[in-house]
Amino acid sequence: MSDWNVLLMGGKELPLWGFFVRATVLYWIMILITRLMGKRQIGILSGHNYLVAAGIVAISASRMTNPEHGLIEAVVILLFYSGMNILQSFLDMKFPGLIDRKPIVLIENGRILKKNLFRALVSIDELMGQLRIQGAHNPSQVAYATLEANGKVSVTKKFEYQPIQRKTIKLPETNVYLPHYLIYDGEVQHKNLEQLGLDIHWLNQKLLEKGISDPRSVFLAMLEDDGTLYISAGE
Repeated sequence: MSDWNVLLMGGKELPLWGFFVRATVLYWIMILITRLMGKRQIGILSGHNYLVAAGIVAISASRMTNPEHGLIEAVVILLFYSGMNILQSFLDMKFPGLIDRKPIVLIENGRILKKNLFRALVSIDELMGQLRIQGAHNPSQVAYATLEANGKVSVTKKFEYQPIQRKTIKLPETNVYLPHYLIYDGEVQHKNLEQLGLDIHWLNQKLLEKGISDPRSVFLAMLEDDGTLYISAGE
C-alpha cells in the first residue's frame, strides 16, 4: 500500500511527513468548521456546543497520531459534527429550550430557591462564589441570580444596591468614548486623533499640562471611555 493511500485511508505505518500533512490538514479543517459554526460556538458555548467542541478536539487528536485512522474518515466525521451542531443551533433558535437547557432562577428577591439549586446541581459554596464574582457578597442584596444555559450565573442586584448612575442623581451628560491609543511607544497615532475629532495641538496641550513637552518620551497615551487622558511615561 502506498504512503498516500495510508495517509488518506489509514494503515499500519505512516511516514513522518504523513503525520505532518495530517496535522496541517486537520488544523485548517478545525479552523474552517469553527468559522462555519459561528461566534456562538466560542462565545456562548451551550451544552451541545461544548460537546461538539470536545468531540472535534478528541477526533482530531486521535487521527493525527494513529496511522490506522484515515485522513478522509477524519474530515468526514468533523464535517458531520459541525453540520449537526449548526442544525442544533438553528433548532435552538427556532424552538428555545427544545435542544438546550433553560435558564434556572437560583435566587429570587434575596431568597435562595433550594429546589432549583438541587435541580441545577449547584452547591451553596459554588453559588456564593458566583455572587462574589459579580460583586454581590450577600444573597440579601440580590433581586435575581439566574443560571444561564451556558453555565454562567447572571446576577441582578436589588435597586438599593445597584451602583449610582449619572442620570440617577441628574449630573450633566459627558461624552463617552471607546478607548483609543493616541501615542504608542513615542509615536503619535494621528488616525485615531482624526477619528475623535482632535488634533496634535490638543494632544500637545494635554501633555504640557502633565509636564511633558515631547510625545516621544511617552510610552502610552490613551483616551479612556470616560474622556480621561491616561499617560504612561516611557521609562
